[in-house]
Amino acid sequence: MKKTLLIIILTLGAAATASGAHLITVEKALPKIYRDADRFESEALQFDTPQMERLEEAAQISFGASHAPGIIRHTAIRNGTPVGVAFEDTVVGKWGPIHYVVGLDTSGNVEEVVILDYYEIRGKPAAKRRFLKQYRGKGVSDPIRLRKDIDGVTGATITSRSLTDGVRKTVHIHSLISSE
Repeated sequence: MKKTLLIIILTLGAAATASGAHLITVEKALPKIYRDADRFESEALQFDTPQMERLEEAAQISFGASHAPGIIRHTAIRNGTPVGVAFEDTVVGKWGPIHYVVGLDTSGNVEEVVILDYYEIRGKPAAKRRFLKQYRGKGVSDPIRLRKDIDGVTGATITSRSLTDGVRKTVHIHSLISSE
């Protein structure tokens, strides 16, 4: 039910606005994050109820209409050894979906956040490097919170908060699956 609701919201948001921007594909973004990787292995992850409850508590998010119970993991590999992991996800901004990828190093700290596509009117600066570079180096022990260690985009608080919550969620997902 929750997954269906999220899909409907994302579809309606995409159809309701003509100001969507497709910026880059995940296939082109991953080699930019992990320049030394020679290949990527991708896997769709689906979380069960106990995992979602642990993630909600750790990341202080809700898997309601804003966060789907699944995510795509892309493992960056060089010479047979993992050099990082990226998580591809979508969150709901003010005007529609924000599809993004968060690249983490092997310790689980953010290397790069890349917006793949989005449907925002006032939140367009959130896709720019000036905003996204704030996430670099953040890990599970950092707050990763708007107005604490992340400055939002003026006039785009909902977009800034949604993306920040999504980045915090991916850092905690990495922590959860690394400990299992």
